[in-house]
Amino acid sequence: MNHLIALDIEYTFTKNLIYEIDTNGIITYANANFAEVTGFRRNELIGKNHRAFKHPDVPDEIYETLWSTDDKLRKWFSTLKNIRRDGMYFWSNIHCTPKYKEAELVGFIIVHKPASKIDIEEEIERYAQYNNNRGKN
Repeated sequence: MNHLIALDIEYTFTKNLIYEIDTNGIITYANANFAEVTGFRRNELIGKNHRAFKHPDVPDEIYETLWSTDDKLRKWFSTLKNIRRDGMYFWSNIHCTPKYKEAELVGFIIVHKPASKIDIEEEIERYAQYNNNRGKN
């Protein structure tokens, strides 16, 4: 997989972005808004691992904790910086919900909403704390 080159240019959006992934993180559904904001066509998104949108500014520890399926498969909500196909970034408040079929976990439904300035500022501070702590080890 080619890694995207991060640009210091923010992309903003106003509509909810919705996609679904299987238990391996592979996108199985994406709405048109998600495709538009990420810069991919919907058919290009299907089959792509959702980690392709992890911005390099996001500490691996935060990302792994959020997306871990080992933590009792709970619902979660967080603010994350994401990367688009063109390298621009977008901030979103993400709500992730496990998806079950006949009591068996089959994946997750993810909804992105535009993040507020306060949420973004708090998350930038959180990233900085992780990066500062990493340098002390």
